Amino acid sequence: MKFDLHVLKAMSGDSLLLSYIGNDNKEHNLLIDGGKPNTYKNSIKKIINNIELLDYVFITHIDNDHIGGVLKLLGSNSSDKVKNIFFNSGHFISKNNTTSVSETDANNLIDFINQSSVIKANKKEISINTEYDFFGLKISFLSPSYDAITNFNNSYCIKKIKPEALISDSVEEANSLSLDQLSKIKFREKSLKSDPANGVSLAMLVEYQNKSILLLGDAKDSIIISSLKKTHSVKNKLKVDYIKLSHHGSKFHTNNDFLSLIECSKFIISTDGKHSGNKHPNIETIARILCHKYRDKRNKIYFYFNYPENTYIDNGTRLLSKKEKIKHNCECWYNKNIFEIGSL
Repeated sequence: MKFDLHVLKAMSGDSLLLSYIGNDNKEHNLLIDGGKPNTYKNSIKKIINNIELLDYVFITHIDNDHIGGVLKLLGSNSSDKVKNIFFNSGHFISKNNTTSVSETDANNLIDFINQSSVIKANKKEISINTEYDFFGLKISFLSPSYDAITNFNNSYCIKKIKPEALISDSVEEANSLSLDQLSKIKFREKSLKSDPANGVSLAMLVEYQNKSILLLGDAKDSIIISSLKKTHSVKNKLKVDYIKLSHHGSKFHTNNDFLSLIECSKFIISTDGKHSGNKHPNIETIARILCHKYRDKRNKIYFYFNYPENTYIDNGTRLLSKKEKIKHNCECWYNKNIFEIGSL
C-alpha cells in the first residue's frame, strides 16, 4: 500500500504532498498549501516534474506562507498538471495588505482559476461538515466552524470565481524554565476578531485504509476541540498516526484540552524557525505535548522537523536538550521530509 506524506521545505510556511494508490489502482497526488513563493522553485517544482498529475490542491487559508508557492506553480509551465483547487473562496481577504495576508495574492488566485479552461474550484464553502472521498482517501474537517467563516466573510473581500469554474457537486524567560514549568504557563488563544485568517484555516483528518493523519493548517484549538467533542472524549480519543501541528508549533495553538482528546505519538513541525514575532516552533507547545496530564509517559513521543537542526539553532529556536529528551521520553528527528505512512 502506497500512502506517503512529503513535508516540503517551505521556509516558515507549510507545503505538504500526499501520494497514494487509490481504489482505482492509479496513483493520485494531493498538495496541501504551497508555502512561500520560493517554495515552488526550491521544492514543489522538483516533485511536479516527476508526477503525471496533481489531482487536488488544498489551500488551508490565504496567508502568504501557504498560498505563495501555489501561485508560482499556477504561473509556471507545469500549471497544466493542476486540475482541482479547494479553498474557501468567499469574502475572506483583508482590503489592507499585510506581510502575511494579501488581497493581491487572493485575487491572483481567482484570476488563475477564471482564466483557466481546465482548473476547477469547490462550489461550496469548506466547513466542519464537509467530507471528501478521493478514490478511497477520505478527508473530513475539524475547522473552520460556521461562526469563523461568518466572522471572516463580514470583514474581508475579494473577487468571485466564475460559475463554470466551480466543481459540481518572551524568549529569555522561556530559556530558563524547565519543560514542566513551561507546560503550566496559562494558554492564550488569539480571538477570531483579532486573527480571522487563521480562524478559517482548514484542519483536515485524512484517512486511507487503516492509517490516518491530522493536518491542522493554522487552525484554532477552540474550533478543533468543538469538532472533536462531537464524537470523542478523554475516554474515547481520536487515534491518529501523525499530527502536523497547527501554525508551525505556535504557542497560541495545541493546548491541553486538544491533547486530551487525541492519541498520537508522532508530531510533525513544518517551519524553518524564522518568525518575526513568537518563535515557531515555540518551546511552550513542545512542553505541553510532553507534560500534559493525559499522556502515557511509557510511550515515546517523536517530533519531526522538516529542516536541519542547525537551521533552528541559527534562528534562535530553543530545542530540547539531551537530558530533556531522556527525562520526557522523546526523540527529535531533523530534516525529515518523507513519511511512508502506508508501510507503518
